[in-house]
Amino acid sequence: MGNNKFKLTKLALALGLTATLSGCFSDNDNNDYVKPPVPPEETVDVAVPPVAIEAQAGSVTVNIVDVTGAPLADTVTAMISFTSSEDGLLTAAGNALAETDKSSTASSFAFTVGSIPAQGVSYDYVISADGFLNNSGTLTLSTTDNVVAQEIRLTPRTLANSDVAIVADTKTLEELVPAGENTTVSYDPASGLSVSGDKTEIALPQAINKAGVAVGGSTVKIKSGTQFLAKDGTALATVPKMTVAYFANEATRNDEEADSAAATSSSLDAFPGGLALSVASDPNSTEQVEGSFTSGGFVAIELVDDAGNKVSTFGKDANGNDNTITVAMQVDKKTSNPCPVTLPAGTADIKAYAEANGFKNGVCTVSAPVARKIAAGDIFPVWSYDEDAGKWGFESYGEVTDSGNASTFDVSVDVNHLSYWNLDYFNNSKCSSVKFNILDNNGDANKAETTILLEVNGYRSSYTSRDGNYASATFRRPPGFPVKVKVLRNGQNVLDGLSTNTDGAPSALSVSNICDLQDKDLTLTIAPPTIVTKQIKTQLVCSNTGDFEVNTPPVATPALVRLFKDGSFKQTIYSTGTFNLNLEQGGTYSASYLDYNTNVWTSTPVAANTTAATFDIPVVCEVETVPVSGSGSGSGS
Repeated sequence: MGNNKFKLTKLALALGLTATLSGCFSDNDNNDYVKPPVPPEETVDVAVPPVAIEAQAGSVTVNIVDVTGAPLADTVTAMISFTSSEDGLLTAAGNALAETDKSSTASSFAFTVGSIPAQGVSYDYVISADGFLNNSGTLTLSTTDNVVAQEIRLTPRTLANSDVAIVADTKTLEELVPAGENTTVSYDPASGLSVSGDKTEIALPQAINKAGVAVGGSTVKIKSGTQFLAKDGTALATVPKMTVAYFANEATRNDEEADSAAATSSSLDAFPGGLALSVASDPNSTEQVEGSFTSGGFVAIELVDDAGNKVSTFGKDANGNDNTITVAMQVDKKTSNPCPVTLPAGTADIKAYAEANGFKNGVCTVSAPVARKIAAGDIFPVWSYDEDAGKWGFESYGEVTDSGNASTFDVSVDVNHLSYWNLDYFNNSKCSSVKFNILDNNGDANKAETTILLEVNGYRSSYTSRDGNYASATFRRPPGFPVKVKVLRNGQNVLDGLSTNTDGAPSALSVSNICDLQDKDLTLTIAPPTIVTKQIKTQLVCSNTGDFEVNTPPVATPALVRLFKDGSFKQTIYSTGTFNLNLEQGGTYSASYLDYNTNVWTSTPVAANTTAATFDIPVVCEVETVPVSGSGSGSGS
């Protein structure tokens, strides 16, 4: 505004001065006409309109939080690596990706997509950050679903007294010797670990006992003589520290939680890659089958030296066999078994029996399995996670044994490499996806911000709209076993039931085959909120206002925007200049929009009203010097 006033004043003075000079120099005392002197040309500095970037075919966003759902501290640098092709991925500005675009201190990554093929495209990725365990995901776009966002949870390497059923600790190997015990631990790169004295092994136990939520644990045991070899087979030069993180499966909570309640977060939300996934159908084939894990709990194990070198394997014993470490798991007795196969007593070869009687490469092959709680003698498949590839792979089979504990069974396995280790039943999906509708208590399409949960004892999958449409939910790779459906809003279940069977009270809908809900209507107990529509414009504005006297109007530009409510990530928008937000009246919202010139997010409050707003992206504008009588390319109001 100040520059425009200056512009008008300068022009007025220039014009007034010209008129005055013309009158004064019309003649002189001798009545001779004297030609007035030519005044110097008045000029003005005018801002040139900035140039908007080109809109792309779509965008992908990964929002990173810790196990409680809070953003990472801005001192934490997160890295993203793609384990699939990056073809089509561009920066927010539409440029080719560089390595510098794959690190962030903003708890997020956002990219555009240059083109989307007719069959769609998927990008597999792994997220890593110092002080946290890796996690992974898959972003899938189509020509109709071209703006995709995911939230990824990272688990810290040291975690205690968390609100979720996860515990983690990092210790030196010497610290694994209990106080007062006469045991000595040393390490030599050539001979490996030496444990002498009272014990010939060291162990790091982790346990969880949260009343009404979860019970279970793991103990990782390392024997004397174990070597610590990196991925390339070389021995670590210095003794590593060990990290063990145990994730309970919250089977107890799922069994005891009231129908009116709905947990906002769970240890299973941090499961690497999620529990709905694809796995290899055969160890010698690249063919994948789609389905879901039901977890008995899982543990992440790392041995890392001060230089960041990770132990991968443990060398060979004197007979040339792989050295192993022992992972002993205590599994909640309330865990669901969707593929019951019982091992006859005295069976020596668990794998041979399992593969002949209900499993193939860890995948359930029972023709019509009837889910029940786990029992002693059950076969439990064991899986490992490749952090670099972001994929789960089948390893072996364990047997569920009864140790006499009232709450847990035991499953113990020997492993020859380090990884996440997971006790999981994998059942194929009965349909590739399922979509059902969500209605409010008036029978209209739901507009309230909600999250749909599918749960059973050891399984959890959630769906939260990232495009602002809360009237339906789509689950890809849906579970092939019975689950309960809940709809979460403000920490409570607000699902009434199928539209054909409602009573106005919140309840969990039990379904034996989730695919049967295709195109069905689920009714909520809540009335529709008041929705206000707010127009937002993402625009370029000149930042170098001291360099010119006449500004230029803002220029609409494509930009990436993230919407938050009460601090929780809700939606990603790929703005092409102007867009509308549908907000719940009375809600507390904020937004972050990406300055694609600096790759920095700007946060701003968003009032839940109909008053239009702008998200200004500053840019240094070019300047033209033009005569005051001229217009210049940047002149305007």
